Amino acid sequence: MALDTIPKQEGGKLKAVASGTLPSGQPVVVNADGTVSVVGGSTISSNLGSATAFETTIAGFLGASYDSNSNKVVFAYKDEGNSAYGTAVVGTISGTSISFGTPVVYSSVNSDFHTCAFDSSNNKVVVGYNDNVNNLGKAIVGTVSGTSISFGSAVSFPASNVCNYISSVFDSSSNKVVFAYRDAGASQRGKAAVATVSGTSLSFGSAGTFLNTTGNGPENMCMAFDSVNNKVVLAFQDRNDSNKAKGIVGTVSGTDISFGSISEIPSSSADIAEDGMGGIAYDASSEKIVVVYRASSVSNYGRVSVGTVSGTSISFAAAATFAAFATGTGAQTPKIVYNPTAKKVVVVVEGTSQNNLYEGVVSGDTVTFSSPLAYATSSPRALSNPVYASTPDKVVIGYQADNNNGTSAVYQTAYTSTTLTSENYIGMSSGFVEDSSVSESVGTSVVFETGGIADEASSAFDSNSNKTVIAYVDIGNGSEGTAVVGTVSGNAISFGSEVSFSGSGVSTRYIGATFDSSNNKIVIAYQDASNSQYGTAVVGTVSGTTISFGTPVVFESANCQFVSATFDSNSNKVVVAYADQFNVSGAGTAIVGTVSGTSISFGTPVVFENANTDEISIGFDSSANKVVVAYQDAGNSNHGTAAVGTVSGTSISFGTPVVFQAADTRHTSTTFDSKNNKIVIAYENDGSSEHGTAVVGTVSGTSISFGTPVVFAASVVSLIDATFDSNANKVVVQYRDETNSNYGTIVSGSVSDTTITFDTPLVFNANTSSNSNTNSFDSNANKVVIAYNDGGNSNKGTSAVYQTGYTDITRGQVASGGAATVDIVGTVSTNQIGLTAGQQYFVQTDGTVGTTPADPSVLAGTAISATKLVVKT
Repeated sequence: MALDTIPKQEGGKLKAVASGTLPSGQPVVVNADGTVSVVGGSTISSNLGSATAFETTIAGFLGASYDSNSNKVVFAYKDEGNSAYGTAVVGTISGTSISFGTPVVYSSVNSDFHTCAFDSSNNKVVVGYNDNVNNLGKAIVGTVSGTSISFGSAVSFPASNVCNYISSVFDSSSNKVVFAYRDAGASQRGKAAVATVSGTSLSFGSAGTFLNTTGNGPENMCMAFDSVNNKVVLAFQDRNDSNKAKGIVGTVSGTDISFGSISEIPSSSADIAEDGMGGIAYDASSEKIVVVYRASSVSNYGRVSVGTVSGTSISFAAAATFAAFATGTGAQTPKIVYNPTAKKVVVVVEGTSQNNLYEGVVSGDTVTFSSPLAYATSSPRALSNPVYASTPDKVVIGYQADNNNGTSAVYQTAYTSTTLTSENYIGMSSGFVEDSSVSESVGTSVVFETGGIADEASSAFDSNSNKTVIAYVDIGNGSEGTAVVGTVSGNAISFGSEVSFSGSGVSTRYIGATFDSSNNKIVIAYQDASNSQYGTAVVGTVSGTTISFGTPVVFESANCQFVSATFDSNSNKVVVAYADQFNVSGAGTAIVGTVSGTSISFGTPVVFENANTDEISIGFDSSANKVVVAYQDAGNSNHGTAAVGTVSGTSISFGTPVVFQAADTRHTSTTFDSKNNKIVIAYENDGSSEHGTAVVGTVSGTSISFGTPVVFAASVVSLIDATFDSNANKVVVQYRDETNSNYGTIVSGSVSDTTITFDTPLVFNANTSSNSNTNSFDSNANKVVIAYNDGGNSNKGTSAVYQTGYTDITRGQVASGGAATVDIVGTVSTNQIGLTAGQQYFVQTDGTVGTTPADPSVLAGTAISATKLVVKT
């Protein structure tokens, strides 16, 4: 249905045809054909194609560009196998493969410093180079046709002699090609000239000077075009000023170019993009200039600096390392390109033993890079600048391989696509919402350890094998650290055989278990009571209904108590928190662990509370990417306190601790509510008759703030453990109710903003005592697995499956091709779920709404209740 045939709006609603299934209450976008659909997208994985040779001999001084008219890649180079002639070749991309036509000579003399730019206003490739026979800088126009390229006549740079370190860029505002070079005929000054293409010819305006010092002059020039400020940005190495890396802004006017003041990139003695190509890119998403270079003053590491253009000036942020190698080796000739679809920069680096590729995301003045990907091994050389090919949406890399062949490879950058733009959102889909209640229940108890378990136990869910692992102290077997694997089926659980993780005859206490989802391993941290009570950790691998362990590793050669562990999914590290009894009689300490295979290594311990610290629990906030430790601060009247930790590499740093309960606080347990992006701490409040209490925390930067504490059990409680049920979107707290005969009890709560509301507690074990409580959420079965010491049954290790009570919401939907109704701007969409009144919501790229803007930033509306949203755009 075309837009002009959509019936008129009725009561603030728009009628249209659905393209694809249209669920109720979700953001709707209008398509080019006038149909409507929900926001969607897909994840594109990174992929590197096979290397393909385009030249069977040495291809030196490589330049490259993408011809968006013919959808071809052009390489320009010095063909050492053909008298060092200037040569070009055309490449055709198919998927992640590339094929080449026959090379074409454009300079029948020995030529160096080849550079390419594509003039999109004339659909021509413009090649610059130095003619070594006539000692002149020259440029020539090429026309791509099919898999070949033809050239016009070469034109010399204005008033030039030998021109080295040539670089070029296309200024799409003036539709000119700009060349920068070091002019030996002008005492090695840095020069730039503007070229105008006409047919297969070009002409130059007068050369402008960007570096007016004589002598060694500038080297390794590279250029980018800032399309927001319509400026040419040039980076270079100033040989006359201790090899410092510098940048300058150029403004094209007619056939001339003028420059602002030179700005130094904050890193001394740096080599910028050797061979005069690459090294700089304009990130259109962040509107920043990104420069990469080799820092000879920092062990030749690859460095990056972000620049901001303002008027005719540019300022650079402090440089950071993105490629670190052993001292004595280094990143050679790093080159960079911007991928506008992925909104990432892609950096290629020539190393001493292999070439690596990095993806980077610019945020403010920093760039966060991915782990390196090797795209060539041995000793490849002479990188070209990588180019972005827009039609196949690929990055193309050119280099001289270790066999000296001119070689290329195609790379697919990883990103998540979306159908959402800044203009196509029109409102929320109408329809209906059906509610059905899922009742709270506990399945039949199952004994997993007949010999009895001690109070210390911990459990974690392995999402790779879809199994729950319970780690505990086996009091019937010399207090050995033991683990067992549980499989949930419906409301029942079954177990495999118990396995010792500490080793035969090794007694343990204070157990903390977590799952490393990066390596698909269970990590158990504990106190090794048989080894001077040292803090120890071990890596477990689940297979079927059993688990095997690597060799235990000591992380703290001291008496460690109240051990707790979590997994930081941002850094892919395990973080262990504990009380170091050899340091201030129990200083709160944390340490970062890195899993490799079946082992784990640790960084240096870091103190987060320099006082006696007890009742420690730790969790990870995946929204803020921070670790949160909750504990009893014995150095501050036993107050309940929390600290926010940031993992960096193998270390962790903490912000200032914050008190969440100004009273004696015991049995803390920390969990993260991923629906509301809140930390929830459950604890025994000894300042209020030992009542079970919980508080909601919001992480901001390196600190955390708390709402008002809420009582979940107005009785004496102990042995508290909390987890988050992401299916029911509720926090589940398990505890011993000492007022009610020490019965094992469980309660679920719903977070809203900075508070939490609890349902009625449910007794799951009406025996004399329920100790050693631990629980974890099985995201495969959507059930909580509870485990405990059954004091009414000889302290046997016992488990049961808990079904959290919640309301299951089913949305009505319109089938593809059906008549859809959309609540448009100014209308109240009444079929929403879980909103907070007064809060703005933004359209997310996965078709949901959230409180933070996505990219692009599109306002969905403002909530006036949990189920109502005033639609805005």
